[in-house]
Amino acid sequence: MKKNVLLISLYLLVTTIAFSQTVTDVDGNTYNTISIGNQVWIAENLKTKKFNNQDPIPLVIDSTLWSSQTQAAYCYYQEDEILASEYGNLYNWYVVNDTRNVCPAGYHVPAIAEWESLINFLGGETVAGGKLKEAGFSHWLSPNTGATNSSGFNLLPSGWRAPNNGSYENLMYMAYQWSSSSVDALNSSVLLAGYDSEAAYTSDSHILTGLPIRCVQDENSSHIDNLDHSFLFIFPNPANDILNIQGMKNAYHTVKLLDLNGKLIMRGNIENDMFRFNVSNIPSGSYVIELYGEAEIHHEKMIIQH
Repeated sequence: MKKNVLLISLYLLVTTIAFSQTVTDVDGNTYNTISIGNQVWIAENLKTKKFNNQDPIPLVIDSTLWSSQTQAAYCYYQEDEILASEYGNLYNWYVVNDTRNVCPAGYHVPAIAEWESLINFLGGETVAGGKLKEAGFSHWLSPNTGATNSSGFNLLPSGWRAPNNGSYENLMYMAYQWSSSSVDALNSSVLLAGYDSEAAYTSDSHILTGLPIRCVQDENSSHIDNLDHSFLFIFPNPANDILNIQGMKNAYHTVKLLDLNGKLIMRGNIENDMFRFNVSNIPSGSYVIELYGEAEIHHEKMIIQH
């Protein structure tokens, strides 16, 4: 009996540990990875100076040139390679948006929906930052509020390079991370966390801002989807004014409407078997319904047509 209890305990321990493996970029930098929920993340900021096809990413030091870039560029915080070895390089959004892919093979820069999925898995915006941030004061300023790094993500306060004058700001104060989701021609969505809060949340930043990059594994960008969805109905599709979501059978607690870039359009809390979005003021086009449950995140495509 004791042997069986021991075996069960060992099994439970093994199945709850997110074992770290490594991945190497084209520059030869090796990174730890971490499994969090249904996603696999690189647990360090990128340091590569090349795209995946071996093309070099231009290093831009001059502040005036940085603020007038129209192509991919990277830099080191305060031109200090030692800092970059700890905090990673800073990249403009042209790097993120380049089809040559800055991430190691099999990984990509996360869409904002993937950042939001990570935040939700860790308990939501108000507490996720503490679980993401590296604990202690080696890199973060005191008080580094709520930092436990219980996720193993090792989020660091790499600061940023300003888009308007090329200055460097907020090292040890703020963590920023690019997403691949554009907001408009001049701005893209980002992840933020600070030294004086345990929150992590999404915001926008100018495409010429210099920010670090984390990568998420390709095969896990679509979350595990194990439930039977034959009971789920989303109608009408295309929708004109009221979009109905029916048959959730207590499987989901949150619903989001996203555009194809992963930008959040609407969200709501599911309290019964029927949920309705008023989409009468949403532009015509293709969208994604994202349903959050305890064990999965489910996606359904839909169309708004006026």
